[in-house]
Amino acid sequence: MGMDFTAYFGHSFTENDIHKLCHALSSEKLVYIDQFIKHLYPYNPKNIGKPWQVVPDSIGGTIELNGPCGINLTFSEKVCYFHHYIRWDNFLLDDDNQLYLRKVSFDLANYLSASFAIYVPDSGARESGILDFIWDDRNEDIQFIRDWLLQRCGEPKERIKDIYQEYDDYCASEGYYIDFFQDIKHIGG
Repeated sequence: MGMDFTAYFGHSFTENDIHKLCHALSSEKLVYIDQFIKHLYPYNPKNIGKPWQVVPDSIGGTIELNGPCGINLTFSEKVCYFHHYIRWDNFLLDDDNQLYLRKVSFDLANYLSASFAIYVPDSGARESGILDFIWDDRNEDIQFIRDWLLQRCGEPKERIKDIYQEYDDYCASEGYYIDFFQDIKHIGG
């Protein structure tokens, strides 16, 4: 599967709030995000000390927040789109990487005051069509996205691993997952 990891969150941040988030990230105040970056440094040594940067007026009326080790956040008016180069199938099947990305998502959800994250691949699946809803010509909110997924893709999967489907001669990503972080809240989040 040639797809990357993505997560979507609702938010009501202003551009000023995004700059504050940039400062919090640069100050290593989001513990799980900081742990993830330090975990990736051996694979990205040129990123050590790389600052977080806000890129205003990015594609389609969005604001980007780019960090070290391939962590990118794209903000529309209503949705934050977290994307990372870890492959989608690796997220689905590797428990360690899955937990790292879920903890990063938990940190982001808490900071954004979002009650959940939606995980879908970045491309190549029907569910990845939700990306079209963050650009300024659509600019939909997270509830619209959740309803769209329910109507067009069915119920969310009960477990992240249930998205991965193996067939006789190929593998596929089928479905999406909504994470309310109940297990992470109990391990000290």
